Amino acid sequence: MARWSWALGNRPNYRPYRVKRLKGVPRLPSHYAAVTKQRSPSLYSNPLETLRNYHKNSTTFQGQHEHVPHAPMASLIQLYYAYFHSSHPFMLPPAYLVKTNAAKLTHLMPVVRYIGSFFAPTAPRNSFRDAAEYTLFRQNAARNGYTVQAMLLFAIGLHAANEQEKSGQVKDAAIEIALEIGMNREEFAYFGGERIPDDVLMTDNDSGSVDDGLDAKRNTTDPVERVMQESWRRTWWELYFLDGILAGVHQTVDGFRLWMVECSVPLPCEEAEYNNGKIPPPRSLQEFDDRTFSDEALEFSSYAYRVEAIRILGQVLACGHNNDPDDPRADAADASLVNWALHLPDEKKELVGKDRKVDEMLFQAHMIVYATSIYLHRPRSHLVVSLVSDETTCTPTTGYTSSHHPVVFHTSKAVYAANAISKLVTLPTPLIKHSPFFTCVLTLATIVHLSACSWLLSGDEGYLAKERIRLGIGALKTLEDVWGIAGCVLQQIKAASREVFRFPRPEGWAAEFVGAGGIITEEEMMRFIEEEGALEGDVAEMGIDEDMVQGTAGLLVGVEGEMFQDAPVLDSWDGS
Repeated sequence: MARWSWALGNRPNYRPYRVKRLKGVPRLPSHYAAVTKQRSPSLYSNPLETLRNYHKNSTTFQGQHEHVPHAPMASLIQLYYAYFHSSHPFMLPPAYLVKTNAAKLTHLMPVVRYIGSFFAPTAPRNSFRDAAEYTLFRQNAARNGYTVQAMLLFAIGLHAANEQEKSGQVKDAAIEIALEIGMNREEFAYFGGERIPDDVLMTDNDSGSVDDGLDAKRNTTDPVERVMQESWRRTWWELYFLDGILAGVHQTVDGFRLWMVECSVPLPCEEAEYNNGKIPPPRSLQEFDDRTFSDEALEFSSYAYRVEAIRILGQVLACGHNNDPDDPRADAADASLVNWALHLPDEKKELVGKDRKVDEMLFQAHMIVYATSIYLHRPRSHLVVSLVSDETTCTPTTGYTSSHHPVVFHTSKAVYAANAISKLVTLPTPLIKHSPFFTCVLTLATIVHLSACSWLLSGDEGYLAKERIRLGIGALKTLEDVWGIAGCVLQQIKAASREVFRFPRPEGWAAEFVGAGGIITEEEMMRFIEEEGALEGDVAEMGIDEDMVQGTAGLLVGVEGEMFQDAPVLDSWDGS
């Protein structure tokens, strides 16, 4: 216990940490500020005390863009809700969190504080990380929904801190508990986060009493209970999202375990409905899948389209690295990607709503669809050839995969998707409020631009691609202030981009490569990969550092864009 005494808040003369305001960013809105600091906080003080003291008899948070007087203090829990909750919105909204029994949140709130510490630059993040890990794995955490929520959050935080292996382990542990307690079933939401009772799991119940009890829970009019049920549905789908996107980032064919798990959990509602406590009757996954054939104009939430995007990612991952050019799964996955866009309602095609705010769930849905398109088409395109390594922390090395389509078909689709991802950076919202997984998707897009610039593009096309690389670099420079993984890939892509723009590119090589209508054989592809290796040897003879030539993938270092200057960051923190 000695080594945990500090983490438990027993350090002598413990004082709150003052947070320095970063250059060029505005102050934190005061409605996220804590009340007057009355005593030195502890990592394990009552997790809801700050919120309850602030709200007193009110349970409503002011809007983030309301003009209110500035106050300099904020707690980590408030930072979590101010900057992170909207990108992974499965925990209870703050107005309902304050009504929850604090004993149920014993293992969850230390993880919330760890996530909040990412937005407090001088906070002892490693100590909060250790405290969260200790609470989850050394204090016999109950195997229930609250523990799944805590592990889910912790896995996201570990990924953001670039602890990739540990993140995967925690995610797998969360999945084990979730499946054990029946979180993949609709009925789970009606039992307060606890394991589904055995009598509910029975299929031969003739008394009808169980069904009557479930109907009563399903049709409850208690707003608090309905919000709680929605939170459990969101927890399952957030775990599903995490499992899928980590499998995509690491390109593990069998990594998306939940894609194959039978699921009856209804889809989440809109964010405004969730935050306001006005939960409509949930729609099923089957209703969503059959919406195309319905005569009625059925409405589904942005979250539902995010779920569909990650399901399509599962289709692409299932294709693996199959070199069969006639594999029907690849064409089916491509059709799913096109259908996702074709059947998107008009109101979901614009990421900025009438309130001038970015719909974060819709943002992530588009983000995943574009990334999935790159995962599908890049291995079958010209972009598999690059004058530098394409491997980074977020992008494993890509090998060539055969296809019955012309190579230029796949090249065009991969470049289009990369361009679309770059456009997401320009949306009018602070980058740090996006999911930390946007870092990896942005890196993927810039790697595509890097591959194209290394030999394929020139003239105006090359100039535009280079500008998109600069845009990606500027975004990563902003994100590294919060997410450790962004700082890691930033250095990797800087090093490799320096190589790309120093390489000599033989005149006519690209034209020769895409000759004959862009249709090439696998043997020709391998020949050009060998010629690429010969070019690297020529560069080494010019005196360029060989270690640099063999560096990890990256993109051109660029100038920070002014659009990133206004990203909000915590001005100061009271240490709670």
